[in-house]
Amino acid sequence: MPSSKRYLVVSADLDKSRHARLHAACVGLREQGIEIDLQAWSDRPAHLLVTGTETSLSRNAVEQAMRRGIPVLRIGRLPWDPDSVHSVDINIEAGELGRSLRERLRHGRDDAEANGTSAAGALPFVQHLLSAPKGLYLFESGLFRLVADLGASRMHMIRRMPYPELVAEAMSPNWFITALTQKQYVEKYRQDVTQSYSLESLLWDIAIAHDAPLAQVDPLRPLQLRGWPLMPSTALPTQWLLPLGCLLRGPWSLPALAEATATPHAELKRLFAVALATGLAEAAPAAMPAHRQGGSSELGLIRRLARRFGLNFLGAGSGQ
Repeated sequence: MPSSKRYLVVSADLDKSRHARLHAACVGLREQGIEIDLQAWSDRPAHLLVTGTETSLSRNAVEQAMRRGIPVLRIGRLPWDPDSVHSVDINIEAGELGRSLRERLRHGRDDAEANGTSAAGALPFVQHLLSAPKGLYLFESGLFRLVADLGASRMHMIRRMPYPELVAEAMSPNWFITALTQKQYVEKYRQDVTQSYSLESLLWDIAIAHDAPLAQVDPLRPLQLRGWPLMPSTALPTQWLLPLGCLLRGPWSLPALAEATATPHAELKRLFAVALATGLAEAAPAAMPAHRQGGSSELGLIRRLARRFGLNFLGAGSGQ
């Protein structure tokens, strides 16, 4: 996972001198692992608004930003009445401006975490994906854009959004989502689609690439797979193959499966989470015990599954 963080910063009512210093400050932050996409103020969501002097343009931009929860940094000379607007001197140098930018971006993120929300609707890509109702959505992170059709379970990649970059940035909290109509998608975005992917295969790729589980997992809730993931076995982590085979045969709770297959709990959490996120897993009946004891017949089945996947499995009590 990349160590850099990407933000969208918009500006309004800046003269050439202040805009040049803002651009230089953004370049300086790039060397610190903070990627900033600097654009003019628009209706698009953003992580920070940088505005200039008190004119009708800047006043309107600030009012809109405050309503949408976007932090504001003002470069100007006149006093500014809203307490939430942080002002710096009109002659501030690029280095100091960069520090102010970094502080305001962190301030917005800290406020969002304290309130249990994300500034301006920014959330991890996966969280947006799993919480949005069925429909068409535009996903944005900096310069990157893509469209998700949650009704058809397809992800449409738009120019400048490479698939590996999407997988790498999927857990970053810098994504915005906007609902689209079919007409908006056809007229504004469909012509720029470069490739489309199944959401199921995308979620498996994301789960494989990241250590954090994609969703919450109740370890005592037995799960069973409806079918094999929409992924070739060679693309899956080797340590997942045996647990997947077991889950195809019947329901297992996480502790029971960890004990029976000698698989670390952390790996099974990732596996259970992506199975739940993709809808590939179904809960076992309520009467199913949460923890299964592996008898000799069950261990024999697990060994046969292990051999099928080319694994050398030594189960507990196997005597090998």
